[in-house]
Amino acid sequence: MLPTLAENLPNAAIESIACGTPVVSFDVGGMPDAVRHMETGYLAKLADADALAEGIRALLVDDELRQRLSVNCREVAEREFSTDVEAKRFVELYEEVLR
Repeated sequence: MLPTLAENLPNAAIESIACGTPVVSFDVGGMPDAVRHMETGYLAKLADADALAEGIRALLVDDELRQRLSVNCREVAEREFSTDVEAKRFVELYEEVLR
Protein backbone atom coordinates (compact mmCIF):
# COMPACT_ATOMS: atom_id res chain seq x y z
CA MET A 1 0.00 0.00 0.00
CA LEU A 2 1.29 3.43 -0.93
CA PRO A 3 -1.44 5.93 0.03
CA THR A 4 0.36 9.00 -1.24
CA LEU A 5 -1.52 12.22 -1.96
CA ALA A 6 1.22 13.73 -4.14
CA GLU A 7 3.83 11.69 -5.93
CA ASN A 8 5.86 11.48 -9.08
CA LEU A 9 6.93 7.89 -9.76
CA PRO A 10 8.15 6.46 -6.45
CA ASN A 11 10.75 3.71 -6.34
CA ALA A 12 8.67 1.96 -3.69
CA ALA A 13 5.91 1.30 -6.23
CA ILE A 14 8.36 0.01 -8.85
CA GLU A 15 10.15 -2.17 -6.27
CA SER A 16 6.87 -3.62 -5.03
CA ILE A 17 5.76 -4.46 -8.56
CA ALA A 18 9.17 -5.99 -9.32
CA CYS A 19 8.66 -8.25 -6.28
CA GLY A 20 5.30 -9.32 -7.64
CA THR A 21 3.39 -7.44 -4.97
CA PRO A 22 0.35 -5.48 -6.21
CA VAL A 23 0.20 -1.87 -5.02
CA VAL A 24 -2.84 -0.09 -3.62
CA SER A 25 -2.62 3.67 -4.02
CA PHE A 26 -4.44 6.80 -5.00
CA ASP A 27 -4.66 7.72 -8.69
CA VAL A 28 -2.29 10.66 -8.48
CA GLY A 29 0.81 11.97 -10.24
CA GLY A 30 2.98 9.25 -11.74
CA MET A 31 1.34 6.40 -9.86
CA PRO A 32 -0.69 5.21 -12.89
CA ASP A 33 2.58 4.78 -14.82
CA ALA A 34 3.40 1.81 -12.59
CA VAL A 35 0.15 0.90 -10.89
CA ARG A 36 -2.41 -0.05 -13.51
CA HIS A 37 -5.85 -0.43 -11.99
CA MET A 38 -6.71 -4.13 -11.61
CA GLU A 39 -3.59 -5.09 -13.61
CA THR A 40 -0.69 -4.37 -11.25
CA GLY A 41 -2.67 -3.06 -8.33
CA TYR A 42 -5.62 -0.95 -7.33
CA LEU A 43 -5.93 2.79 -7.92
CA ALA A 44 -8.44 4.65 -5.80
CA LYS A 45 -9.79 8.09 -6.59
CA LEU A 46 -7.56 10.71 -4.95
CA ALA A 47 -8.31 11.16 -1.23
CA ASP A 48 -11.20 8.66 -1.32
CA ALA A 49 -10.44 6.64 1.82
CA ASP A 50 -13.38 4.30 1.22
CA ALA A 51 -12.09 3.43 -2.26
CA LEU A 52 -8.59 2.88 -0.87
CA ALA A 53 -10.02 0.58 1.80
CA GLU A 54 -11.95 -1.32 -0.89
CA GLY A 55 -8.72 -1.90 -2.82
CA ILE A 56 -6.99 -3.21 0.27
CA ARG A 57 -9.94 -5.44 1.10
CA ALA A 58 -10.17 -6.80 -2.44
CA LEU A 59 -6.53 -7.86 -2.47
CA LEU A 60 -6.67 -9.32 1.02
CA VAL A 61 -9.74 -11.49 0.51
CA ASP A 62 -9.50 -12.50 -3.16
CA ASP A 63 -6.61 -14.95 -3.53
CA GLU A 64 -7.21 -15.41 -7.27
CA LEU A 65 -7.17 -11.65 -7.92
CA ARG A 66 -4.04 -11.18 -5.84
CA GLN A 67 -2.26 -14.02 -7.68
CA ARG A 68 -3.29 -12.71 -11.12
CA LEU A 69 -2.11 -9.20 -10.29
CA SER A 70 1.13 -10.60 -8.85
CA VAL A 71 1.92 -12.35 -12.14
CA ASN A 72 1.05 -9.17 -14.05
CA CYS A 73 3.35 -7.17 -11.75
CA ARG A 74 6.38 -9.28 -12.60
CA GLU A 75 5.62 -9.16 -16.32
CA VAL A 76 5.26 -5.37 -16.31
CA ALA A 77 8.39 -4.91 -14.19
CA GLU A 78 10.49 -7.07 -16.48
CA ARG A 79 9.07 -5.54 -19.66
CA GLU A 80 9.10 -1.87 -18.62
CA PHE A 81 11.34 -1.30 -15.60
CA SER A 82 14.25 -3.72 -15.88
CA THR A 83 17.79 -2.36 -15.70
CA ASP A 84 18.32 -3.27 -19.37
CA VAL A 85 15.25 -1.28 -20.41
CA GLU A 86 16.24 1.67 -18.22
CA ALA A 87 19.83 1.65 -19.52
CA LYS A 88 18.56 1.61 -23.12
CA ARG A 89 16.29 4.58 -22.38
CA PHE A 90 19.20 6.54 -20.92
CA VAL A 91 21.39 5.79 -23.95
CA GLU A 92 18.60 6.93 -26.27
CA LEU A 93 18.13 10.11 -24.24
CA TYR A 94 21.87 10.91 -24.25
CA GLU A 95 22.08 10.29 -28.00
CA GLU A 96 19.12 12.61 -28.57
CA VAL A 97 20.70 15.33 -26.42
CA LEU A 98 24.01 14.98 -28.28
CA ARG A 99 22.27 15.44 -31.64
